Amino acid sequence: MTADEYRRARDLFEQALDADEPAALSGLEAPSRESPQVVAEVRALLAHHARAGDFMRAPLANPVQALADGPATYLPGTTLGTYVIEREIARGGMGCVYLAIDQRLGRKVAIKTLPATMTTSAAQRERLRREARAAAALTHPGICTVYALEELGEAVFIVTEYIEGRTLRDEIEAGVPDMRTLRATALELAAAMASAHDHGITHRDLKPENIMRTTSGALKVLDFGLALTEADVDAAPLTRMTLPGAFIGTPGYMAPEQLTGGPIDARTDLFALGIVLYEYATGHHPFEASHPLVQTARILDVSPEPVESRRPEIPADIAAVIGQALQKDPHRRAMSARELVEALSSSPETHAALSRPSAPRGVSTWWRTHQLVTIGMYMVGVIAMWFIKEWIGGEAEPLFFVAGIAATVAGVFRGHLLFTERWNRASFDVERRRSAPVTIGVDITLGLILLFEGLRLTSTRAVAAVVAMALGAGMILARLLLERSTTKAAFGE
Repeated sequence: MTADEYRRARDLFEQALDADEPAALSGLEAPSRESPQVVAEVRALLAHHARAGDFMRAPLANPVQALADGPATYLPGTTLGTYVIEREIARGGMGCVYLAIDQRLGRKVAIKTLPATMTTSAAQRERLRREARAAAALTHPGICTVYALEELGEAVFIVTEYIEGRTLRDEIEAGVPDMRTLRATALELAAAMASAHDHGITHRDLKPENIMRTTSGALKVLDFGLALTEADVDAAPLTRMTLPGAFIGTPGYMAPEQLTGGPIDARTDLFALGIVLYEYATGHHPFEASHPLVQTARILDVSPEPVESRRPEIPADIAAVIGQALQKDPHRRAMSARELVEALSSSPETHAALSRPSAPRGVSTWWRTHQLVTIGMYMVGVIAMWFIKEWIGGEAEPLFFVAGIAATVAGVFRGHLLFTERWNRASFDVERRRSAPVTIGVDITLGLILLFEGLRLTSTRAVAAVVAMALGAGMILARLLLERSTTKAAFGE
């Protein structure tokens, strides 16, 4: 086959995976459209893909996979030394994580241990020890703190800080962030990875699922189970816990050199960081595909669409950092995350965004007061509609029920915003944007209903009509004008 024929076969193979395979193959049967060599190559690729199965969908680390539906290693109430297991909070192919209580210090901790199917594996036990040693070498606020490595008889487990919050994957699914949050997130992640790289540690499995946002808004990088240290690079294969030519990690977040079994260093993490930031900024994976095998091929061969073309408002310095991190040739990326930190930190936009003072206390208090007053207006509006229903009779009954349901929904949303602004500030901007269409729709709907019903009362109950119309007009104006002003003053938008 010629180079052009090979490229054509690869393109058709990707199309077949993205679409319906039989339909794609039927299109290849017309000899006037494709050469026999191209058709044969595509069929061979599809046959190989069918034999490969779904192994590309999962993180790759070891031929032995834990049974996700298997029994828990430890049940609630189990005592491990001074730790008492409360419940299982996560599990995967490489470990189970439990919430536990450290009885000596009276604090919550997370305990990571091997799945029940791996507890007797010497290689897996050593891998857990290596994870503990790698993470314990790092003392950075953006990296989950390791408290201890415990070995009690056959049990080997890592004790770490317990992090309450949500993963970056949850944030991506909730919606795209504003530019200030994006900038702060990029800088925090780059700084955390820079700390690891400064200590000679390459994470090798950076992805949104391994990044947590705490309830206070700080980021934490987790799971150094696949980390590579400088001491491992020249070590024998057994010590490295990897066979020659093998690759480990999650394929959708692996650099080209990681996928092809090439040399791995800090620049490998930068590629994963570029994917994470691109996905966080836009809500789309830069090498988006309907099948992991196609996605892997795109990581190797296709240049992603520039991040600024998906979101034009992304600042030039952040777009440049993401673009540099996603270079396929590792020599064209930065040498480490430290360079990305310096690039972001030296930007005037970063200084302006991160040094911008928070809203004055009175402004934030006024925003909260506005929410509470609006919730109160919902209650008053529903009560007013009840009286109107009684005065007019059955004609107003349908609108009364609409008003009651709408006011309840909007009240719940506004209460949720108050809770999020107080206890989970990192998620507040996303939640506020998600809630805005609901609150706008309800406020205008309630206002129009009250105006309409007030007009109907003008001939019989003039005072009540004025009150209803004033309440309706006030609700609409407060939402469209006053709330917009208080939100902008409190949160800079």
